[in-house]
Amino acid sequence: MKRLHRLGLSLWVLLVPLLALTPAAIAHAATAAVLPDPPADFNLQVSPSPLVETVKPGQKTVSQLKIRNAGTGTEELQIAARSFTFDSDTGKVNLSDTAAPVIAGWITFSAPKFTVPSGQTFTESITLNIPADAGFSYSFALVVNRQNNPRPAGGTREVNGSVAVFSLINVDRPGATSNLKVVSFTTDKRLYEYLPTTLSVRFNNDGNTIIQPSGNIFIQRSATSKTPLATLPVNKTEGYILPSTQRTVSTSWDDDFVTYKATAQPDGTTRNHLSIDWSKLSHFRFGRYTAKLVAVYSDGQHDVPIEGTVTFWVIPWKLILLFLLALAIFWGLPIFIIYKLMKRSKNKEKANDKPHKTAK
Repeated sequence: MKRLHRLGLSLWVLLVPLLALTPAAIAHAATAAVLPDPPADFNLQVSPSPLVETVKPGQKTVSQLKIRNAGTGTEELQIAARSFTFDSDTGKVNLSDTAAPVIAGWITFSAPKFTVPSGQTFTESITLNIPADAGFSYSFALVVNRQNNPRPAGGTREVNGSVAVFSLINVDRPGATSNLKVVSFTTDKRLYEYLPTTLSVRFNNDGNTIIQPSGNIFIQRSATSKTPLATLPVNKTEGYILPSTQRTVSTSWDDDFVTYKATAQPDGTTRNHLSIDWSKLSHFRFGRYTAKLVAVYSDGQHDVPIEGTVTFWVIPWKLILLFLLALAIFWGLPIFIIYKLMKRSKNKEKANDKPHKTAK
């Protein structure tokens, strides 16, 4: 009896926790145990990108970031601020996965963690509480990624999807200076057989604020030409230049009758081949050209112009040699034939003028 009593008590102790679970709790436990993986595709569309703000020190500024889920399933996401560095020599941005920016304590999110169903858009409010003694400019990245990444299948690597929105903050306070200079304005070659030519402008921001240059490059026959042959944009991607950094922006000119076109090869490389556009026969480029840079940036009150020039040559020497050869054949062959005919005629005349020998 004692053994049965003890056995019944033991069973009761085991059953009590199970009876304490309501049907909802049991269902929740089952759901937690078989929680589905996030959708296989990760497709977020975030705007604006980049996020650029001019703020007042000692005041709060609220910005909004719209995050649209273009994937096929519901996404459980999170947002955090991360630091990044820009390499002036290579032009590469190095984003940190874990390091927070120096102003992380000034940034708050309306929802650090949030859920976005497929096809829906979530609006994240970002509050910047810039202290009165803040600096002149700050840059950081807002990284949006999944709260839980899908488990990798056997034999595969884990792939974590994320979206980084670069955020640039200018602080409108006394002492802020905007100063942009052109370090170099160059072409990738000085002599071309055929277009395109790549024109590169390297800017240096030696001020303490973030600057966005814009403008045009005019292709002319000479520096004094009044009508340009072409107008090319400067900083077409509308990139920004951080303080104490340099950045190179490039554009190309390929408006020619004959141009080199790059085509992808099966091995991943590219190869140039000649392309002829007969509709541009009147745009045959030959001779010396001048590219004139006219760029501007804002110093906070008005636009400041920056100018520069570079010259280059386009000489399709192979085509010129072929033309000269064709010209030589076209004119030289008739002259050669006439010369031969005249020489043969003179030889006949000389033969006819010789006295005939008489037989004895």
